[in-house]
Amino acid sequence: MEYTSGTVGRVILARVDHGEDLLEAITTLAEREGIEVGLVLMLGALESGRMAQGPEALTLPPVPVFTGFSDGRELLGAGTLLREEGRPVLHLHGATGRAGATAVGCLRDTAGVYATVEVVLLELALGAVRRPDPVTGLSRLAFDP
Repeated sequence: MEYTSGTVGRVILARVDHGEDLLEAITTLAEREGIEVGLVLMLGALESGRMAQGPEALTLPPVPVFTGFSDGRELLGAGTLLREEGRPVLHLHGATGRAGATAVGCLRDTAGVYATVEVVLLELALGAVRRPDPVTGLSRLAFDP
């Protein structure tokens, strides 16, 4: 394990509206506000999306199992936002639900908002970035010296 510590800076409260892409909206907000490192919390509803829900097998690098939906679902999620090669990269996990069925996974590529999603973005004052890791094949959390 590696870790660092820091403080919480600005707190940004945002509303993402019906028809917007949630992932794009959060990364655009981070770019506009100059957020280098952040913690993202959200709740609301998605019309559609794509999720990674585990690997096909327990091998590295992982081959993700993808599922998609377009039936409208409630959303509760959390993630991190870090820079990779200067651009904000979001790692966002969410739990979605509809009519008693629940799915949990990493929201990827697209997440269309239904009605609204409320987002809290906590700016973290600490030295961290994302860097490609050749062993895992992932873009992992790394700490600046």
